[in-house]
Amino acid sequence: MFSAHAHLRIWRRRALGWAGAVAALAGIEPALGCGIASGAAKVVEVTERLEIRLEDGRLARLAGLDIPNPAHGGFDAAPLARARLAAGWSGKSAGVAPLAPRPDRWGRWLVDLSSPESASAATELLGAGLARVRPEFETRGCEVERLAAESAARAAGLGLWNDPDSIMDANDIEGLRDNDGRFVVIEGEVRRVGIGRSRVYLDFGRRDGFTVVVTRKAEPAFERRGIVLSALGGQTIRVRGVLDARFGPRIELADPLMIERVEGAAKTKPGG
Repeated sequence: MFSAHAHLRIWRRRALGWAGAVAALAGIEPALGCGIASGAAKVVEVTERLEIRLEDGRLARLAGLDIPNPAHGGFDAAPLARARLAAGWSGKSAGVAPLAPRPDRWGRWLVDLSSPESASAATELLGAGLARVRPEFETRGCEVERLAAESAARAAGLGLWNDPDSIMDANDIEGLRDNDGRFVVIEGEVRRVGIGRSRVYLDFGRRDGFTVVVTRKAEPAFERRGIVLSALGGQTIRVRGVLDARFGPRIELADPLMIERVEGAAKTKPGG
């Protein structure tokens, strides 16, 4: 079993790798789509861990999703997501779109699935409010349409977005500390922007309050998405990522799509 901070270290390595790739692009927008099926395979089983077992022997995972479960607190989306995948995909032939050239460390292929009834199994879960977008390097060409599906589910208060704690308040310091090492979505007003030699800090409150950290090397990628970090003071934003509460609650962001501007200062409520 991995500890919360072991998972955080894995996430951070992935984020740093993504940040390096973003910086290396030097302004070139990735010309990647959301994955094109390279073949078909019958879905044999959707496991308890929401892994997909294919008839050809491969074990697959729908990349770029966070599916809350009781171990992570909050709304228990896992059994509902599994039931939906099993009902819609088990025993059927699906188009398999690989999103990485090799399996992950657990031997799972990172994929999306498609069928005549559904263009994307991942987007289907997001649209039903049974998953959140979790940016991964492998799904960098998918995130815009996936965030749109998530946003529609959030506006309708579907699934996990009907939970009042689905979006955490940046000022709820105790609540944030209780979610140390977990993937979360947090919303609040940026009170101060600090610019250091190697990092930009977005502070949401008092000295020991919530902070968002972005490396200076990643700044150009954010600016290409229209996000000027130094100009976010006084603005209400929504961020997502793995929370690290060891030195005060903070999230390190590498992907511009991990920040959303929120119209108006009031926190968006589920279904609102």
